[in-house]
Amino acid sequence: MLNLRALNQGIDHQREQIFKDYLAHKFGDFQYRDLNDYDELKKTLETRRKTQSQYTRDHLQKNVVERSNGQSAMQFFATRIQDNQLYLLDEPENSLSPARQQELARLLTDSARFFGCQFIIATHSPFLLALADAKIYDLDTKPVVTKKWNELPEVRVYADFFAANREKFQ
Repeated sequence: MLNLRALNQGIDHQREQIFKDYLAHKFGDFQYRDLNDYDELKKTLETRRKTQSQYTRDHLQKNVVERSNGQSAMQFFATRIQDNQLYLLDEPENSLSPARQQELARLLTDSARFFGCQFIIATHSPFLLALADAKIYDLDTKPVVTKKWNELPEVRVYADFFAANREKFQ
């Protein structure tokens, strides 16, 4: 299962480790003895020249490329989806703009069509709900029934909003 939360938690854990490292070097009692201590000396001098946020940005960014949440999410999906796999996706659109949601929809469609992937997706995104040949279960109804994407109340909200504001797009 693709898990963006785990990726973000990994970054949070790494940030905490960098905070601890910064504080240990900034306020620690370091004594330079010989050349084996050179890297520690460099780190201690660096922490004394920089604020904690600058030090953290410099060290965290060595491992995390600066991208928006949406760009990072798309990169994550593009690199992690492999051929002939089943994926469970829980609201994968969360950090994606509408344009990126459409890009994700194309990626998922191509992965299913050409690379044998299957997806079970919990979503409110009309772009993902409108995937061709998707079987949609409305879990808000009892009993659970299948519906067309344009019959779902979540999608209706979008349609009603744009219909009410149609003249603003002329």
